[in-house]
Amino acid sequence: MIAFTDKINALLMSNDVSGLIDALKSHDFTVRREAAVALERMADERSADALMDALRYEEWQKDYPILAGMRAAAARALGKIGNPSAVKPLLRALEDPDDEVKIGAMRSLSEFPSEESLRAIEKFVDHPSEDIRRNSIESIAELDPELGVRYASRALGDSSWMVRKTAAKVIRRFGDKRCLEVLLDNLDDPDTEVRRHILLAVVNMGEYAVDPLLEKLSDPQWQTRAMVVEALGEIGSRRAVPRLKGMLAGRRRDENRYVRGKVAEALGRIGDPAALEDLHMTLRDPYLFVRRKAREAIDIIDVEPDLEEFYDGEISFRYPRFWNIFETRDGERLIDAWSDNLKIAIKRRRAEGLTADEFSEIILEVLNMRGLLNIARSNITVDSEHGYMITADTKNERIVTFIFKKGGYIYYIYFRGPIEDLKESYKYIRVFINTLHVEIQS
Repeated sequence: MIAFTDKINALLMSNDVSGLIDALKSHDFTVRREAAVALERMADERSADALMDALRYEEWQKDYPILAGMRAAAARALGKIGNPSAVKPLLRALEDPDDEVKIGAMRSLSEFPSEESLRAIEKFVDHPSEDIRRNSIESIAELDPELGVRYASRALGDSSWMVRKTAAKVIRRFGDKRCLEVLLDNLDDPDTEVRRHILLAVVNMGEYAVDPLLEKLSDPQWQTRAMVVEALGEIGSRRAVPRLKGMLAGRRRDENRYVRGKVAEALGRIGDPAALEDLHMTLRDPYLFVRRKAREAIDIIDVEPDLEEFYDGEISFRYPRFWNIFETRDGERLIDAWSDNLKIAIKRRRAEGLTADEFSEIILEVLNMRGLLNIARSNITVDSEHGYMITADTKNERIVTFIFKKGGYIYYIYFRGPIEDLKESYKYIRVFINTLHVEIQS
């Protein structure tokens, strides 16, 4: 994020649109760029004409790259303001030599539905820049969802994982049953986040996808079978249970231990008690991963009648309905929860240079300084990431903290309550942690 000079910041804080418009003509090109960014933030109709002037590229500007930042901010601001007179300047800006200006222009044009805008943006779907390709697909989808889905379906084969991820997200948002075949064909994408969005797009189709997914369980690639199993689990159809049970043991037992683990996980998500006998047998599987997933599934099915599901676009998990969940989004705190004798919080901290191990050491030091008793740390996996569980006691209460890192953030979740009450809640805490998923925001 750009850091404003004192002058521009003062104009922004005082909502001085006229002063910022004047700053767009400053002899200091850094001031021009900052003024454009400030006007983008304000999105005030009074600045539209000045921003259209600032958007215009002139040949002499090629020697001053900083002015591309001004033009890009102007392009984005015009989309936020929404004045239709900006369409022609934005169309011209698609020919700007700077990629960020092109992207700003096409994203703003997606706010002004017209055939002219659509055809102009279509020209960029095969552009050499992956950023331009993915933004063109998103912009087309905003203007014409059906056309956007067609381009997105094709883009699932793009060489760039960023473009493929965008394509999967577009299909997830705008796609329908006609996209199922191409989604299933790409479940084995090499990128984790792309696979996740493809899977979610398939899951959106619900019961319609179950039979094609069941057929896909015979795929020779174990990675594909694992994704198919995960999709069936997230859809939650009990029609899949007989086939999934057969993959755990016996003649149709899947040869891959990772797939068997995902099968156990899926059966837990579906929550059908008919799977309990097979899951208990799976506790004798020779591989720890499979046994652990079977144990987690049994835990979930045992408490299934008590469970609700939470999802806010970033975080999802299962929890007992007698926990009161409250979204705070207050600084580091994301979610607060409580029951009669239990306090729960989910927090997140930006930590590019800090590991989960280092953060857990900080927590241990704080607990020691506060004189807590029976402090212990153990390794744990949370949302497929290596993390830590820390426990500590006061005279009457126990604190349990889970720590892991994902997407540049440290997530830490703590539970606090009377020791006996917390012990009784362990089965729900295990379900909560084992179903917790953080969706990386792009």
